[in-house]
Amino acid sequence: MSMVDKVMKAGMKVELSAFRRFGTEEKPEERKAYYSQVSDVRENGLVEVYMPIQKGKLHLLSVGNRLNMYCYAANGMYECPVVVKERFKEDGTYYILLEITGSLVRNQRREYYRYQCVMPMEDRKLDEEERKWMLEQEMLVVDDMMPVRESTIVDISGGGLRFFSKHKYEVDDLVYCRFHFGKDYRLCAQILEHTSNIPEYPGSYRHRAKFIGVDRREREEIIRQIFALERRNRKMGKA
Repeated sequence: MSMVDKVMKAGMKVELSAFRRFGTEEKPEERKAYYSQVSDVRENGLVEVYMPIQKGKLHLLSVGNRLNMYCYAANGMYECPVVVKERFKEDGTYYILLEITGSLVRNQRREYYRYQCVMPMEDRKLDEEERKWMLEQEMLVVDDMMPVRESTIVDISGGGLRFFSKHKYEVDDLVYCRFHFGKDYRLCAQILEHTSNIPEYPGSYRHRAKFIGVDRREREEIIRQIFALERRNRKMGKA
């Protein structure tokens, strides 16, 4: 059995992003990505994937597009280069047919394996003294009695999170985050990007942030929780 047959399964979540040569460095938090699922793996090795949908609209990837595909398997993340061989419509659903053009390899950076969710979070911006402690000492020293605001996490990984809120943070702000994900977490995240005027969420801001000052043990606990939830979802037929 080939590696493709072992790893690629119908229903598997995949992420498609602009092609890069293997071995080159890439900042995963800056990678523009499109999310979809495998619908079928053909006997000739070609992979059928649902056409990605972004902001409620189909993203029509063109035939000949070269992409990296990240495959979210139950035992980790894999990646490989692909090319779009065909796109077609069947029973009202749009698909793309992908040819794997290189090796399917295990991606060792498990901290960037993202889990989509809807999870409440309490947060606030660090004040100047707290920010100084974090940047100079890599210590989160905060007053838990200070008021916080409510947000909703929609995407989490061992490296960071994405969340929606009615309040706006600026790029480079350090944010104190409290949330429950298998256990209670109190972490610091640095804002990388914010987006407004989101049609699906009027009056809200979408923030992308990376964790800073998080020790390896807590990062691994988040990753283990993500894989545990993915395995549970697959057993329940929800993945």
